[in-house]
Amino acid sequence: MLRNKSFAGTVGGLAAVLIWSLTAPVIALAVGIDPFLYVTLGDGIGALVFVVLWVARRHNPLPELKTIPLWFYGLGLIGISVHNLTWVAALQQAPPLEATLIIYTWPLLVIVFTTISLGQKFRWFHIVAGLLGMAGIAVLLMGRGLGIGGFNLLPGHGWALVSALTWSVFSAVSARYPYLTSSFLGVVFFLSMVINGAVWLFYQGAPLAPTQSLWIAGTASIFFALGYAMWDFGMKHGNSQLIGAISFLTPVLTAVYLVLLGKADLTVYLLASLALVVAGIAVAKYGPMLRSEKAQP
Repeated sequence: MLRNKSFAGTVGGLAAVLIWSLTAPVIALAVGIDPFLYVTLGDGIGALVFVVLWVARRHNPLPELKTIPLWFYGLGLIGISVHNLTWVAALQQAPPLEATLIIYTWPLLVIVFTTISLGQKFRWFHIVAGLLGMAGIAVLLMGRGLGIGGFNLLPGHGWALVSALTWSVFSAVSARYPYLTSSFLGVVFFLSMVINGAVWLFYQGAPLAPTQSLWIAGTASIFFALGYAMWDFGMKHGNSQLIGAISFLTPVLTAVYLVLLGKADLTVYLLASLALVVAGIAVAKYGPMLRSEKAQP
C-alpha cells in the first residue's frame, strides 16, 4: 500500500462504501419491488445521472468514450450487471446468510487482485487486514444465525462466488488503468439497464411495484450511481488496498443503519464485527508505517 496514493481518491472510495451501506435499509423501505426492476431502475437513473452531469458541465464525453477499449466496456458490464444479477441468483438459490458470506469475500478479493494488478508484493498487513475483515463479516452473520460448521453446496453458492469475483476483478482492472475516464460508467449503466430490464419484462413477467417504493428506490439510485463513480475514482487514484479493507464496513454499517431505523437489534455480534473490521482498516492504514519505522536505522 503506497503512502503517496491520492487522499482524495481514498476518500472517494470511503464515500462509495458509506453510500452502498444504505442499500439494505432502502430495500427495506422500498417494499414490493422485483429485484430485476430495482436494478433496472437504479441503472437507468445511473445513466441519467451521467447525462445530467455531462450537460451541466457542457462536456462532450464522446471523444473520451471512443478512447476506451471495447473490452473495458465489456468488463464494466460484467462487473456491474453480472455482479448484480448473480447476487440476486445467489440469494434465491442458497441460504441467504451463507450466500452473503461468500459474496462479501469481494473486499478481500479487491485487496488481493489490486495488489496483483498493480504489480505490488503482498505484505503482512495485506493478509491481516483481509482476515480481520472477513472475521468481522463472519461474526456479523453468525449473529443472524449463520452456522459455520459446513455448507451443503448449492448452485446459489456458485453464483455468490461469481458475484464476488466479477466485482473484485473489475475493481482491480480499474486500478490498473487510472487514465481511463469514469464517463464509461454512463454507457455501462445504460447497457445494464437494458439487460436487467429485459429479464424483468420477458422472464419475470414485468411485475409492478408500489408507487411509493419506486420513488424511494429511484431517489436512492441517484446516490448509488454517484457511489459507483466515486468507487471508480477511488480505485484509479486512491489507495485501492486500503479501500478494499474499508469495504468490509459495508454490511456492518448496513446493520448499524437498520438498528437506528428500529428494524434490527443492537447485539454483541454487531459490536464485535464492527471492532474487527475497524481493526482491519487500522492495520491496512498503519501497517506500512510500522514497516517503514522498522526499516529506519
